[in-house]
Amino acid sequence: MRTQARTLITVAAVLAGMAAAPPVFPDNSGTIICWTDDHGQRFCGDHVPAQYSQKQRDVFDQRGVLVQTFKAEQTAEQRAADERKQRDAEHAQEQQQQQQQNDSFLMQTYSSVTQLREMRDSRLQTFDVRIDLATKAVRDGAESLKDLQDRADDDHTAGRDPDPKLLAQIKNFENSQADNIRVLARIQQDRDVASTQFEHDIQRYQELRSASTPPPPPTPQAPQPVQASAPSPAPKP
Repeated sequence: MRTQARTLITVAAVLAGMAAAPPVFPDNSGTIICWTDDHGQRFCGDHVPAQYSQKQRDVFDQRGVLVQTFKAEQTAEQRAADERKQRDAEHAQEQQQQQQQNDSFLMQTYSSVTQLREMRDSRLQTFDVRIDLATKAVRDGAESLKDLQDRADDDHTAGRDPDPKLLAQIKNFENSQADNIRVLARIQQDRDVASTQFEHDIQRYQELRSASTPPPPPTPQAPQPVQASAPSPAPKP
């Protein structure tokens, strides 16, 4: 088995192959592989030592011309970092596409910022009506539930067990009241989201309108009066 000293050829010899006599490649393989060790030193030979087989390798032909490069294999951390970068890039691209679609929708749907504000007010008013109805349902439900619970408490005070139908009715009202409270919270949350989105859209619409409006032509300036030059003194006789 040949030793490492017999198989290593300097990088300079490989790169000088076009200007000087071509190096002799071991086993007449016709190619040579170059790699960099852990100390940054460049080596070449007919094979790569096992400890550097995962690093980048360059393959040269007999003339010293690079014919192929094998990239270094990534570690698990490097692969995870690349995957995160890929996901971030895809997310940024999706956001950009969504922004472009939203911009197109705004410019094609609304002719003025006033119209957009009117749409916001109309949409929020619809939410307000629903909130009022849900609030009333919660308030009425609380009163009805209190009445039923008072009836059950009266039975307990009188030393009687409440009617099972009354207890079942209380349970149903408690479930309905919980549903009404959740509905009210969801409508309020939806209103907040819509209000925030409309404010963002109004600001964005103004930016788009400002960018698409050409600047006004410069105001022409009045010509400056030409000052008469002082007459030259008459020549002395």
